[in-house]
Amino acid sequence: MYKNQSVYFGKKRVICFYSKYQNNGVVIERPSRLIAFITECFNIGKNLSVLWYPFILVKNQFSRDDFKTVYSKFNSPIFSLDCGRKCSPHNDWGIPFCCDISHAVPTAYSAEWEYLRSETNLWHLWESERSVETTSLQAETPDGQVLIACLGHHYCQREFRSITCRAFPFFPYITSAGEFIGLSYYWEYEERCWVISQLQQVTDQYRGQFITVYEYIFEHMPQELENFRFHSQMMRKIFKNKRRAIPLLHRNGKAYKITPNNERLRRKDITTFPKFGPYAIIDLLPFPEEV
Repeated sequence: MYKNQSVYFGKKRVICFYSKYQNNGVVIERPSRLIAFITECFNIGKNLSVLWYPFILVKNQFSRDDFKTVYSKFNSPIFSLDCGRKCSPHNDWGIPFCCDISHAVPTAYSAEWEYLRSETNLWHLWESERSVETTSLQAETPDGQVLIACLGHHYCQREFRSITCRAFPFFPYITSAGEFIGLSYYWEYEERCWVISQLQQVTDQYRGQFITVYEYIFEHMPQELENFRFHSQMMRKIFKNKRRAIPLLHRNGKAYKITPNNERLRRKDITTFPKFGPYAIIDLLPFPEEV
């Protein structure tokens, strides 16, 4: 269903078409013109999804060389170990889920793609072996972004990882009042991503760099704060429907659970946060660290 409605970005009035869709049983309205800004995994067929983060780029705002600065501010690993070795045994293909094109196709912003292809041969434009699938995913890709694929996780060049790679599985959580208070994660990957079941191992350095780089982004692109605020609102609706609290790695270094209906923060011991899928089962074993 679609309807025409006005929305505001700052003092600018924009006419948008709204689309209704369901996510985990919750009907959510969003401006179709904002699809480029909303972090979402659009399921194409059984497993394949397009994975992107909201626009960091709008025409003429950032040049390709600006990504050298962005990347330099955000180069810390999430953990002190290779988390891909923890999740890959649970993938039929033996590949870390975040690196597996059969689970998620990443995008790069146009200027980011220009920077990457001028600096490395790691990335190429993604195309499926089936033209229908390529067309479908391209139709879901926001303006100003392109579908990309790398040579594979064995050939990773960490200095040339995309923004999508560096941030996954987290996004900046924004309150309804517009305050950037920390990191939450993309819940669609709870049963696949090992990181989501091991939040206590996220390093302070990674958390700090994540916050620093998104503050940099919000400073240069204030509308991005609104885009992530919208996604955070969507998370609150979904988690309220599930009767679940939202996990948060706060910018103050502590961990909290957020009550989705009133946004109340409750300080929690991060080691008590739930684990999911096979990682919940492994955690019950006598020596889970050996698995």
